[in-house]
Amino acid sequence: MEEQVDNIDLSRKEGLHSQFGEVEDIGGDHYRSFVGPPNYYDLVGVTQFNLLTLFGMRETSSLLDIGCGSLRGGRFAILYLRPGRYFGIDREEWLIQDGLQSHFGEEQVNRRQPTFIIDEDFTFTKFDRKFDFLMANSIFTHAPQWQVSKCMTEAQKVMVPETVFLATFFESLDGTDYEGEEWLYPDIVRYRKETISNIVNDAGLDCHHFEWPHPFNQKWIAVTLPGIGLDVEKALSGHVYSYEAALERRRTETTWPGSATN
Repeated sequence: MEEQVDNIDLSRKEGLHSQFGEVEDIGGDHYRSFVGPPNYYDLVGVTQFNLLTLFGMRETSSLLDIGCGSLRGGRFAILYLRPGRYFGIDREEWLIQDGLQSHFGEEQVNRRQPTFIIDEDFTFTKFDRKFDFLMANSIFTHAPQWQVSKCMTEAQKVMVPETVFLATFFESLDGTDYEGEEWLYPDIVRYRKETISNIVNDAGLDCHHFEWPHPFNQKWIAVTLPGIGLDVEKALSGHVYSYEAALERRRTETTWPGSATN
């Protein structure tokens, strides 16, 4: 199914909200275990959200959550962002359904108004809009190079100069890259930093590698349109939260949070 899901039916699995998948294997048929170790579901999710806010995500921002799954990270953003500002794309509709029912329920979903598309080809233009932020956590850790390239090419189409695209990958341990053509899950794939940079650059984008904690030692990149000059070190220092940043916003009359993609 590839069309937009306007009113997604919530899962009705009995007692789903009280089940946390502690005994499930990674990749199992459970909304938590399917996306990774269920005992790290909370940490991996909040890591994504914290990083997005460091790079400047405000409640008025728009976010595209690539491979949103069961909303491991998306649940924090959906509550934080203003209604209608969260967008998720994934190939597994049941994951989204179970995540919505477990984290929110129907009333909250109607109030927060997240938008979802079921798609496995990174067709971000189906949302018919641009985004302030994109997040792809643990997607390139399973994807062949052609899929990483397709994701970057499609991402470029929905970005504006202010957009920041955050993503993770596993760094190569032996100086080689995954050369297969298939998506591997729950197995992982690894790439050299240079390979990831080249794929990003070939899509007409700039790639910024940086260190940020991840429970599984995945490596982070920030992707922007070319020539933006993103100051990653400044972002990671927590500048956006600082008094100095508040003074800058007052001087430029930007104290009220805005969005470049309204």
